[in-house]
Amino acid sequence: MSLHFTIITPLRTALETEVSSVHLPASQGEMEVLPGHTDLITSVANGALTYRPVGGEAQTLFVGGGFLQVENDRVLLVTDTALAAADIDTDTVEKAVERAKAALRNSASVLSREEQANLEAAIAKQLAMLEFHKKLHKH
Repeated sequence: MSLHFTIITPLRTALETEVSSVHLPASQGEMEVLPGHTDLITSVANGALTYRPVGGEAQTLFVGGGFLQVENDRVLLVTDTALAAADIDTDTVEKAVERAKAALRNSASVLSREEQANLEAAIAKQLAMLEFHKKLHKH
């Protein structure tokens, strides 16, 4: 048995393949989806997603927050980010983190709570991306 796994982002279908499993960072903790999994919808956190194509080696991607739907052995992840470690430019990410931190420091008094929360979320996502990249390049 297998799962039909699709990842979509605002810009593209990042992945569509048959897999034997998907392991991902759900907002309530790590979870694994296997064939026959109960139907569900859950939120997804920033972090490493590992999937195993049928007959292939495990593959790992960084995913941003989003939502996962499992229904009848079909798994759909809707996320704003899905990147392989090789696609992450750490210099660009580090500069983005510094710019966002500076914006937060320098503008905190004039930003709304929502704008502050958005900047903090962007920083957290970029830091999670850097951590993901570091972990994969240790091996």
